[in-house]
This record gives sequence, C-alpha cells and structure tokens, in this order.
Amino acid sequence: MADFCITKVKYSADKSHIQELIVREEIPSKSKIGEERRVDRAFVADLIRLGKARFQTRIWNGKYWTTGADVHLIENEFLTTDRNSRKRDNLENLPTFA
Repeated sequence: MADFCITKVKYSADKSHIQELIVREEIPSKSKIGEERRVDRAFVADLIRLGKARFQTRIWNGKYWTTGADVHLIENEFLTTDRNSRKRDNLENLPTFA
C-alpha cells in the first residue's frame, strides 16, 4: 500500500521531464485520500530513493478515485510506473496542471 498518491503532473516547458506533481496522502483508516499538495519532482524522487515513502497513481473517473500503478525510480531520478529502464519520466496517463 502506498503512503501517497500522485494525481496530476506538470511538465517542463520543453515537455522533457516532470517538474512538479500534485500528491495526496493515503488515509487508510478512512478509506480516502487527503488534500492536494503541490511538490517538486526531485522531492518525490528523494523520498522514494531513501525508502521514506511509497507512491502510486490515482485517477478521478468522475465519481471516485481509481487506484493506478506503483511509482518507481530509474537511476534515482526519473519517476515511472513502467520498469522498462527508459531514462525519462513516465506518468503520461495522469492529467496535467499549469
């Protein structure tokens, strides 16, 4: 089970990598997720790399949040749900924000 879920992403101007994310805390005792927090990609990568927190994606389907895939790191830098070792951020199924 994840500690946080990622619900939106913001890419760099050239769309080469994720700059920021919207994350929400998982609240298992209440079977819900917390309020939105806007955080830097590097911070999320550090938490995963250090084993301090686990992340997964969540997608709003219009009625409720659906659980997505676990988020992993490639080379301690790139966020991905696909362990294919491509050196790039791979959370393309999530909506973006400005």
